[in-house]
Amino acid sequence: MRFLAIVFLPLIVFTGCTSISTDAQLVTNTNKGTASILVYRESAFQAGGVSLFVGKDDEYFMELRNNQYAQVEIDAGKHLIQAKASGSPPSSIDIELEENKTVCLAGKPNPEMAGAMLIPFVANMVPTFTLEKVSCPSAEKLEELTRISL
Repeated sequence: MRFLAIVFLPLIVFTGCTSISTDAQLVTNTNKGTASILVYRESAFQAGGVSLFVGKDDEYFMELRNNQYAQVEIDAGKHLIQAKASGSPPSSIDIELEENKTVCLAGKPNPEMAGAMLIPFVANMVPTFTLEKVSCPSAEKLEELTRISL
C-alpha cells in the first residue's frame, strides 16, 4: 500500500493541474473574419470551489469562478471548445462561429458528477463541467456577473 502511495501521489499532484495559456492563438493571420465567444458561469453549489477552465485544442485561455464571465475574439469557423476543472477530463462542444457574430456558452457543473463523487475512481473519469450553447444573456444579467479580462 505504501508503494502505491509513493508512486501514485506524485503522479496525481503533478498531472492534475491545468494552467492558462498566455500565448493561445485564437485569431490567426489568415483572411478569415473573426467572431467572439462569451462564456459565463452562474453561481452553483456543486463545483463551487473549483475553477472552470475553457479552451480549444487542449490550450486553456479562460478561467472562471462562480458568477463570472469573459469574452474572447476568435477566428470564424468551426471550433471544438473544451471545459474542465483542474485534474478532471474535459467535456467539449462543437460550435460554428459566423463572422462578426457572438456565440454565448454557459458553463455548468456536470450533473453526472454528483453521483460520481461517491466513487472517487469514477469521479476522475467524469468531466466536472459542461458547456451549453445558449441565448446571450441580457445586459442586466451580465451586470450581476463579474467580467474577467483575459
